[in-house]
Amino acid sequence: MAETYVVVIEHNLVTAVQKVTQGMVLPVPETKLEIGTELANNYRMRGCIDGRYHFHSAQRARVFATLCLEFTKAVIDKRLDALKLLNADGEYRADDRS
Repeated sequence: MAETYVVVIEHNLVTAVQKVTQGMVLPVPETKLEIGTELANNYRMRGCIDGRYHFHSAQRARVFATLCLEFTKAVIDKRLDALKLLNADGEYRADDRS
């Protein structure tokens, strides 16, 4: 049986990093470019990074999960900064992609 690690992201937050043992071989991205492309495609198509991302090692899964949370934190920080700049009667509406 093939063993991989999956990073589960829901609502742009990492909800699990876990070992998965499958009877069949799952396609696992081999390079940073491949996983980055998968992540970017999810974000472009759905406006979020939600998905199940598979890796051959626990270490790669943990690094990816950390990067995803740093991405989400950057989006939150950007929105927080915009809100702090509003005057008393200001309005705010986030761009779907920011």
